[in-house]
Amino acid sequence: MASGHTLIFIGGDPPHPNVRQHLPVDAHVIAADSGYAHAIAMGFVPHELVGDMDSITAVDLTDARDSNILISQFSADKDLTDTEIAIASAIARHSTHITVVSGGGDRFDHVLAMVHSLASCAGTVYTTLLIGTTRVSYVSFTQKFSVETQAGDIVSLIPIGGAATVTTIGLQWELNSDTLQSFASRGVSNIATGESITISVTDGLLAVIEPFFLNPGDIS
Repeated sequence: MASGHTLIFIGGDPPHPNVRQHLPVDAHVIAADSGYAHAIAMGFVPHELVGDMDSITAVDLTDARDSNILISQFSADKDLTDTEIAIASAIARHSTHITVVSGGGDRFDHVLAMVHSLASCAGTVYTTLLIGTTRVSYVSFTQKFSVETQAGDIVSLIPIGGAATVTTIGLQWELNSDTLQSFASRGVSNIATGESITISVTDGLLAVIEPFFLNPGDIS
């Protein structure tokens, strides 16, 4: 049976090496353009390669072709980004979880578009972005979100696309059906008080942003 988890590697800087231990081993893997090199470097052979192929190296593209990987090449004159094409492919195969891996270092407009593109599917698919040393998780009214933490961890709650009504357990400044506005900073830099937090949203969509690899020795 095919895995319901799809792992998407995108271009930009290489992912932080500590990301590897947090990735599922049995996921369906999609590389978006030069994300192919990042997938291979982390020990994943993509099942699909998508995009306009404007940043993948000729060597990697030849390797993908020789490996009989499914390649979907698009014109550079397209409406969707390579990441959005990869997300659409993941949704088309009825993924239950989507994890996008990025090292960061990409253009800010690409990062901003990616954050919002992932939000568009978060109502029906469990969605996570691992970017640099940060994890972005998406929470909608269709699901409750829980994650392990350490006391003192910084957790920011950012509404996406409009206001969100939020209830939390395990944060220093708890919310109880409070409304966070998308054009205000109230949800920034909350603090975990224990070993886990739980967040539920009764209206709207929320991005939960955590520093992910900040243990001693994790970053050189």
